[in-house]
Amino acid sequence: MSARRTPAARTLASGSRVDLLDLLQRGGPQTVGELATLTGLHQNTTREHLQRLVSDGYVLREPEIRTVRGRPRMIYRVAQAEDVRTDPVAAVRLEESIARAALTRVLLDGYGKQLDSPRRSAEEAGRSLALRHARRKPGQCRPGCPDAEHDTGSLSPDELVQRQVDAVDAHLDRLGFDPTLDLEQNSMDFHLWRCPFLDLARERSEVVCSVHLGLVRGVLEATGGPVVATDLQPFVGPHHCVLRLRRENAATTEAAELQDAVGASA
Repeated sequence: MSARRTPAARTLASGSRVDLLDLLQRGGPQTVGELATLTGLHQNTTREHLQRLVSDGYVLREPEIRTVRGRPRMIYRVAQAEDVRTDPVAAVRLEESIARAALTRVLLDGYGKQLDSPRRSAEEAGRSLALRHARRKPGQCRPGCPDAEHDTGSLSPDELVQRQVDAVDAHLDRLGFDPTLDLEQNSMDFHLWRCPFLDLARERSEVVCSVHLGLVRGVLEATGGPVVATDLQPFVGPHHCVLRLRRENAATTEAAELQDAVGASA
């Protein structure tokens, strides 16, 4: 896991740019003036940060659609799934922005207060963002992409497993983890040899690694199938982490659901 930062990591190392991404993800398309007001930054500073995000493919700049006369304002919005399909570079940027947004949400939500479980909060933040951004329109899914609406009824159990594993592999590869897969009968271990968030992971592994575990669980859930992520073991070696997946059978799934139902009613 090299400590050298990629250009994308340097772009997202700025707290102001991460804040702007978060505002656009939460609030939708906005103008420079609106974003400057929300962040408290000068408009020129806001514009410079936005231009960096546009150049790296995280954000798009386009004219506002207007129904009245007058010069349209320029608005900024985050790159979406539709943009990713026509721009491979945007796929990488979008994946990284999702991970950064999940990390930011956990850290901001926990600032100044005691969280019941930072790990659980981090996992849920990652999972919910992965599910939100995994949605595609029917019939427009790339092979192996997470798609909650994609028809899986015609696939065999083994094909479902392969589809889920491919989706996780693509997700990890786009984030820059340099994953390698070790397959056994019912378990699958992804060995991760590079962490794109290494500095923060060393300080707050319970947050960073839990966010990534949640993201993977969201990808698996959105893709659909019997594979689940059991845990992510950080730093099993100096530059080596392990993500463990498992193929569940129907009996195991029913037992887990029953246990959850009993726990909820207790």
